[in-house]
Order: sequence, then C-alpha cells, then structure tokens
Amino acid sequence: MYSCQDMEVLLQDYLDGYLLASQREMLETHVRDCSSCRRLLGELKHLDQELTDFPQVDAPEGLKGRILDAIPSRERHVPRWRPAHPVVGMLLAAMAVVVVGFFFGARYGDRYGETLREVEIVFHAPGVRSVAVVGDFNEWDPKEHGMLRGGEGGTWRIRLNLAPGVYEYGFLIDGQDWAKDPLAKKFLADGFGGENSVLFVEG
Repeated sequence: MYSCQDMEVLLQDYLDGYLLASQREMLETHVRDCSSCRRLLGELKHLDQELTDFPQVDAPEGLKGRILDAIPSRERHVPRWRPAHPVVGMLLAAMAVVVVGFFFGARYGDRYGETLREVEIVFHAPGVRSVAVVGDFNEWDPKEHGMLRGGEGGTWRIRLNLAPGVYEYGFLIDGQDWAKDPLAKKFLADGFGGENSVLFVEG
C-alpha cells in the first residue's frame, strides 16, 4: 500500500508525462480516493500554468560554462559486470522514488566536509527475490546495500547516509539483472552501452 508521501513524489512527474503506464494508473487511483493528494495535484496544475504564462528569459552569456567549471571532476566508477539481458519488459511496472534534494554550491568536499545526509531509496519491482542498490557511493558492490522488501506490491526500500554530492547508481535484480531508475532526472553512459542514473544529494 502506497502512502500519500509516496504519491506526492510522483505528482510533478505525472504532470510532465514521465510516468510509466502502470505508475500513472496507480497514482490516478490513489488521487481519486484521496482528497489531500487531489487538492495538491490541482495546485500543481495551477502552478504549472502560471509558470507556462511567464515570458521566456534567456540565460546570461557564459552561465552554462561557469556552472560546469564549478562542478568538481570526479573519477567515474562503472560496473565490472555486464547485465545478463535487458529487463525493461520485466520491470514495466517498476517505480523508483529517490527522495533527495537539489544541490547548490560549487565545491562539495571543500564546502560541506564530511557531513552526511540521510537518503531513502524506494524501488518497485514485484516478483523478484532480491534487489540491491549499487553505485559509486559503495564502489558498485552488490553486497554492500541490499534493499528490504516492505509493504505490498513488491516495494523495496533502503536508507543511506551519504555525503553531499553527485553519484551514479542503479539496481541489481536477483543478482544478475541491471536496472536504472526510470524516474531519475539525469543519466550518464555506463561504458557498456547502457546508462546509470544520477543521484543528487543536497548539502
């Protein structure tokens, strides 16, 4: 059973058309029965319309370059194993909700030191035996962060304590199938012809 908090994370993606068909059906069913989420969805629709009505403003010249220069380069870590086969069909109903903030500032290590932030990762994968979240925050070790099955409908959860920064990650299903986060806002090539999801941890 999904909570209102789970649904709230999906509302904006619902308006933007990013949800899978199964996720959209699940959210619409919840909204029909929940006046609080229905009201919030109405407010988001109104806000989207107001933002659409704002005139287009061009970014100052050179802004993109200054932002990219401010992001520290970091060595990429990619999985040493290759997915056994695509899992897109099997995970048609997959939902991954990464509860994180947006990041600001230029130098994560210099500015924030070693302060850790709690991040909850939720992944929907019914009918599987195990799910592990792997990424450059755990050296892509599938034994490091196994997720726990919670509630009904094949929902898997884990809480991580991570330093502020930008991480690449994905999910390992039943010890052999690789899956990215279908709701991630950004993806990077994994070096094997696929993509890793990108996780932003607020400082």
